Amino acid sequence: MKKVLIVSLSIIFVMLCTAFLLPSIKKVNSLPEDMIVTYSDIHEANESDEFSPLINLSLPKNLDVSTTDELTDTTLNIKLFNLFTIKKVNVRLLNDTDVYVGGETVGFNLFSEGVICVGSNPIQTSEGAKEPIITSGIQDGDAILKIEDIDIENIQDIDRIINLPSMAGKELKITIKRDEQTFDTTITPVFDILSQKYKLGLWVRNNASGVGTLTYIKQSDFRFGAVGHPIIDSSYGNNFEVGSGNIYKCRLLGIKKGEKNNPGEIRSSINLSDNALGIADTNCKYGVYGNILNKSIIDATRTATLGGRLSVKLGDAKIYCALGEEGVKAYDIKIIKANKQNSADDKSMTIKVTDKELIEKTGGIIQGMSGSPIVQNGKVVGAVTHVFMSDPTRGYGVYIDWMIDN
Repeated sequence: MKKVLIVSLSIIFVMLCTAFLLPSIKKVNSLPEDMIVTYSDIHEANESDEFSPLINLSLPKNLDVSTTDELTDTTLNIKLFNLFTIKKVNVRLLNDTDVYVGGETVGFNLFSEGVICVGSNPIQTSEGAKEPIITSGIQDGDAILKIEDIDIENIQDIDRIINLPSMAGKELKITIKRDEQTFDTTITPVFDILSQKYKLGLWVRNNASGVGTLTYIKQSDFRFGAVGHPIIDSSYGNNFEVGSGNIYKCRLLGIKKGEKNNPGEIRSSINLSDNALGIADTNCKYGVYGNILNKSIIDATRTATLGGRLSVKLGDAKIYCALGEEGVKAYDIKIIKANKQNSADDKSMTIKVTDKELIEKTGGIIQGMSGSPIVQNGKVVGAVTHVFMSDPTRGYGVYIDWMIDN
């Protein structure tokens, strides 16, 4: 009888433990297989019993990244009773990185590597209209890097090279970059009877410009991240791949308030004759990146650290943006949903503007606020990326995870 009682009590104990731990286990299992963490993320998760008082997060012993800003690949062990490993997560460990919090509206003037094909047109020859692009395999959005191994840096280079006496009218090798692939193809220029020059019949451009919000500047090397999503070339609707570029201060012209199904915008202008604040070298899915050279943009009173995925909590947070002569201000929001993301996406979390002043000024989230830093508990945890068309007080933000490795 005593043995039966012990077994029964043991079963009841296991069932109670299972029921108690089930929500915690479910939360643990919701963690992605790959994410960025910082030392403070792990410490705070353990101190606050993020998953359960019985669950502890730990890194391999003797691991130290305190002297580098580089991301270090390692494993996060999640243990029950600090004894049994119940989950392992591949993580990229980031030293607790101090940053200046952004919020300024900035403009970008970006130049491509080579020139970008944005369309084509027929050439009038003595034999009628011809389109050399048809047989070349060149597509809109392709970057033309070289012709006959001669670098193409601007639009004028194409006209100059194909009209050289040694090139005129001949089939030419052309080096193309499409997405991440570089390959060679051939194209034969035709003689345009109107301009009396050889032409390819391609419309090309090598620059794009855009406006967004500065997200952060690293204190260690003044590398910045901004916008939270790519600057799109309106000519062909794709990301504009950057060879070089500059970042500038913007002049605020006004604000168009957002309404349901009618997004608002920050109206501003860029003066390209002004001195650039710095250089831009990357335009990708998660924003525009480069280095600040003119430190006048920095407000040394606005500082924080970068926070990985574990730093994001549902509840109160702030976004920073500049909407008037007073400059950058903090506005109240709530993080109402944080998505599990195993692959990169710029819709990581759902946010809601709760600040009455911001809603009065803008209606909520408007164009030009993309990149506004999302700060929670002293950490930059993300950036604003999109607004809900049906409700301008709601929008999306990208985890800072996806931004900081650029």
